[in-house]
Amino acid sequence: MTVSTTTGTLMATLVPVANSDDWLVATPDGLFDGSPDSWNLLLWRFGGDTFNALPVEAYFNEFYYPGVLADIFGGKDPKAPQDIAQKDRRQPRVAIALSGNSTGKIATREVTIKLEITDAEPDKQHALGCGARDLRLFRNGLLVKTWPDDVLKGASNRTVEATIPVIAGENRLSVYAFNNDNIKSGDASLSLSGADNLKRMGTAYVLAIGVEQYENPQYDLHYPVADATEMGGQLKDQQERIGRYNPIVTISLFNAEATRANILLALKRLAGSDLGPLPATAPRTLAKINQAQPEDAVIIYFSGHGAADHDRFYLIPHDLGYRGARTNLEGFKMILAHSISDRDLEGALKDLEANQILLLIDACKSGQALKAEEQRRGPMNTRGLAQLAYEKGMYILTASQSDEVAFESEKLKHSYLAYALLEDGIKKGLADLDGDRQILLQEWFAYATEHVPQIRRDRNKGSKELIEDEPDEQKVQRPRVFYTRQGGAERLIIAKVGNANSQ
Repeated sequence: MTVSTTTGTLMATLVPVANSDDWLVATPDGLFDGSPDSWNLLLWRFGGDTFNALPVEAYFNEFYYPGVLADIFGGKDPKAPQDIAQKDRRQPRVAIALSGNSTGKIATREVTIKLEITDAEPDKQHALGCGARDLRLFRNGLLVKTWPDDVLKGASNRTVEATIPVIAGENRLSVYAFNNDNIKSGDASLSLSGADNLKRMGTAYVLAIGVEQYENPQYDLHYPVADATEMGGQLKDQQERIGRYNPIVTISLFNAEATRANILLALKRLAGSDLGPLPATAPRTLAKINQAQPEDAVIIYFSGHGAADHDRFYLIPHDLGYRGARTNLEGFKMILAHSISDRDLEGALKDLEANQILLLIDACKSGQALKAEEQRRGPMNTRGLAQLAYEKGMYILTASQSDEVAFESEKLKHSYLAYALLEDGIKKGLADLDGDRQILLQEWFAYATEHVPQIRRDRNKGSKELIEDEPDEQKVQRPRVFYTRQGGAERLIIAKVGNANSQ
């Protein structure tokens, strides 16, 4: 227990989980932190009633507070946003079953599953049920499908069906929902085994976007097309050499082709939400895109202008919607209205199902893309790109923090981030941090995060900042990485160093 040295009041309780490295810390008003495996092992009990209890995971939305113990030791007095005892703690019930009478290993690529959602009964404190909303379905820990908002639609019980692909081997399906007070339900699970005939070689899609020539020349940059071209080429060559994926499909959108409509269309085609005939104005390269499958990899790289406004981040496409002077603040607002926000990215990517999803944003202020309304990690039922990344197991690398410039260099002929990733990281092999002659994704991102701030600045540089004065020589660019997945993408080999044998 942690007790205030001035008042003697209990500040927090630290609970180690027996025979493991797991732990949980909780404050008296309900804030908690700990290792993920502890979230379902320990319960909140109310009113001294053994049966009036729920695992702490149910209270993620308002009460999960990473670093709460450090803040307490640092002299802070963190408080929960509301009294945990006043929450409607009733949980909707969810169940999952395979539709039909299939038994044994699944030999078909798709199956239909049934999800049954049941409301809680009214009680002395509540005249109505607790409701059920934002149903989520996962395979092997990665989000497959969502049913947003009210699932029951006024009924006390509802069954929904979903047809999903099955992969060879283990398919661990899990589903949960939230009540109207954002209390998470328990998980329901179903294990399916895909037969060997379902094995397939995954496809790797590399979407490389570079915008250096804007419809308003005052916003032109120098090296995004070179960055995107080199990124696409290096990743294609390396993945062909490694041999894990076949084919490697590169889709390039440069300058006038990198419009808002074309970028979003490319993402939606990857997600399978827009697979109709291409519009007449769309570049033919988009015809190479098929809907990504669970065994596939999707790598998305954007190099160009970025902007942050309040809690939103925007990618600035070629058709930025403003032709006036760069110093006009009203023009800035017009540009944002024509740009691609982090919410737009979330909407375009929500149906994307792939085993590996990487998003690299080489733009100013790009760290803002990871600042959702809730910056915490977990099943919190919040909106935003960071929450989607948590559920999809995405790895995201941004060129800078939310308040920083992303530089490009005349001397390097690249942006700082692209130079660190490609020239130093892959070509020179410096991202092989453990010296095993292969560069794992996590090593690649870690190298860029450490190396970019060290790249020496010179006067012949530009900036991908949308509205700026002359960049301050002392400004530091610090990339930002987001990931929560403890496997999968972490083991993705980005490149081989020298003549290392494929594994």
